[in-house]
Amino acid sequence: MPRVAAARHQQTGIALMAMLVLLTLWGLYLFVGQLDATQLRLANEQRGAAALAEARDSLVSDAISRASLDTSTYYAAGFLVLPDLGSPFEGGAPSEGLVPTLNHTGNSIDRTVIGKFPWKTLAYPPVRDSRGECLWYVVSGRFKIAPKTHVALNWDTRGQIDVLDGGGNVVASDVAALIAAPGRALDGQSRALADAAYGDCGGNYDARNYLDSFNGADAVAGQVNYFVGSTNNRAAPDANNKSFIMAQSDHYNDRFLFITVDDIFDPLIRRSDFAAAIAGLLDDPGFQSHLQTIAITGSKGTGNLLCSQAPDPVFCENWKEMLLLTQLPTASPIVIDRIASAASCSRVLIFGGRKTTAQSRATAIDKANKDNYLENQNAASFGVPMATATNFSGASAFDFRTPTSDLVRCLP
Repeated sequence: MPRVAAARHQQTGIALMAMLVLLTLWGLYLFVGQLDATQLRLANEQRGAAALAEARDSLVSDAISRASLDTSTYYAAGFLVLPDLGSPFEGGAPSEGLVPTLNHTGNSIDRTVIGKFPWKTLAYPPVRDSRGECLWYVVSGRFKIAPKTHVALNWDTRGQIDVLDGGGNVVASDVAALIAAPGRALDGQSRALADAAYGDCGGNYDARNYLDSFNGADAVAGQVNYFVGSTNNRAAPDANNKSFIMAQSDHYNDRFLFITVDDIFDPLIRRSDFAAAIAGLLDDPGFQSHLQTIAITGSKGTGNLLCSQAPDPVFCENWKEMLLLTQLPTASPIVIDRIASAASCSRVLIFGGRKTTAQSRATAIDKANKDNYLENQNAASFGVPMATATNFSGASAFDFRTPTSDLVRCLP
């Protein structure tokens, strides 16, 4: 009997050990499977993030490198292409990946527009998010290339897109454009194929079927990520800022990458011809003669400035906000590039550089305040119509490495 008991005890031990090994292997299998799933999810998210960045960079590159489509070098530079709206023109044959060649319903001046990322126009294959959906694209009305805004386009122009988090708190404001990853369909969204011509990206062009939330009752802070009531829910009803919600919840899963105004102008001002365009405006003899004879009015002295007298009227209109003009109390030299000018100046023309962190140019009141354009010494001396002192100094040429510096010109 003792031998039988011992044998049974040994067999039980072996069985328990085998079971333990099996449980360990099963746990290891589950762990490795979970690890693989996590790695796959992370890889997909990384690919999705890379796709968003690729789309943003291609849009910015196109905006800053575009050759002139008009008579002015800089009239086209800085504007963003339109989204892909599913057809080259209203009622035309369906197509995907292309910007429209003719205007669409709702695409009015200064109205923000939503569509898909125009991958084919920008010479890319379809660009997809982590779930395999093609990216969407929202462009502020003031920054879209057609129809062009009547507002000046420069480094102080404000976009018309605000982004809020799931609690309704501001994440970003006055953004020029958004690249959107729509993620999986939520609630009542339908992504059924609308036309065989949409075979690459699939689906349809109704923004409500991709951008959230589908039901207004589920909206955060009353905001949905599309324009209710317009064709395909794509066009803003007015030129006001539109809020978009970036959240992860039962009713929102849109991911956004912003294109800010600085994203456009940081590289644009590095173009060699940007500094040349500013110099061409400030140094043009006819324009200087115009500024020597006009009455100095307005808070910045340029109330009577006519851009029709500039060598490039469109560039002048876009950048005239940076110009300030004053009469010196007595003709005196000014300091240019740290050297006193050889001639005495009756008037001083100043191109105020990019705003500093202490300056604001958001409102008309801000833009009328000389202190939001000029550096300390120049701000203290500047006055309209007459300067309070003759102490003016600045650089002769724009340098993107010191973009806030004042540029000054002596007008005899």
